[in-house]
Amino acid sequence: MQQTLDIWVCTPEEARTKSTLELLDDLPEESPTETPDFTLGILGSSDATYWNSNTISDIINPIISEIGKMPTSLSVPAKGITSLLIQAWGEKQKICCKTIDSDWIRLGRKARALQDSRIIKDSSHLVFFVGSRSDYYEKIAIREAKKGKTVYTIDGKTRELVEWVL
Repeated sequence: MQQTLDIWVCTPEEARTKSTLELLDDLPEESPTETPDFTLGILGSSDATYWNSNTISDIINPIISEIGKMPTSLSVPAKGITSLLIQAWGEKQKICCKTIDSDWIRLGRKARALQDSRIIKDSSHLVFFVGSRSDYYEKIAIREAKKGKTVYTIDGKTRELVEWVL
């Protein structure tokens, strides 16, 4: 019984230009270049009487057109009429909505700050509905803009969308 041994011989030029993995036909699979996630976090206080699906679209669509792509996900508080409207908009657009809930009974006043910090941490871009009675969200917007996040605010009275660049 004779055994045959197949030997593959290449020229020195081929050996220099090909890597070992190429010679063994064992190249790693090329991974597609990953685009960074675009998670839109939406926070703030708002007077829900004038918010509807059209006004939500009027706010989010200019942000999307400026950035040039649809968000991969939305982070919103679990409670509130505005959050429900944003979730409904996201579902129509087939965008994953992450609702961030907080334990108000156990945490008390700290619940809002913890909920907001989770949304801020998970988001690459932020939209704040700034209230007229408090500057809480305006201060957070300034802080996050200084850290380099893309931040937008919506004034509760004028409904004007403003991008913060610091």
